[in-house]
Amino acid sequence: MSRDALNPSPASRHLSPPSVEGIARVVRVSGDQVWLEPEQTTSCGHCASSASCAAGARAAAGIGTVTSRLQARRFVLDNPQGSSGFHEGERVVVGVSERSLFSAALTAYGLPLVFALAAGSVTQAVYGADLTTMLGMAGGLFLGLLAARLKARRLAARGELSPRFLRRASPDETCGTLEERS
Repeated sequence: MSRDALNPSPASRHLSPPSVEGIARVVRVSGDQVWLEPEQTTSCGHCASSASCAAGARAAAGIGTVTSRLQARRFVLDNPQGSSGFHEGERVVVGVSERSLFSAALTAYGLPLVFALAAGSVTQAVYGADLTTMLGMAGGLFLGLLAARLKARRLAARGELSPRFLRRASPDETCGTLEERS
């Protein structure tokens, strides 16, 4: 595959829907899959306490360390270029479409809230007692969480919540400079 296909031009990037971008590091390549780990972002610019937050150097992967939390956040992408496409240690920019992210947020937060408020309103109108209304809201919240779980499964099954490879990250690119590039 050509180098241009791996690093799309700025003009071709605007043809795809807008996405929320982040930088990840390739930690393992296995056949047609690539394991990525999101880069730790810091707003401190590697301050004096960077040794304790692992911003300056990676700490050993002990229980409760930043490194162990990053390992828990690893995710898999398909490797369309095969084993020669990516190599360990390489930095790439991945993204999730803004629409999918908005849909996931509405599913996770909005759906349970709407169910709880609707159930509480109906219960209040029918029974008029505060305790009964609170129980109705709790039942609505439970049903809303169940509905959110089912919708989230559908979103995940369609692949809408999966990050997508956008381009290779330049050596000086950080998450803070991603907005400046667009």
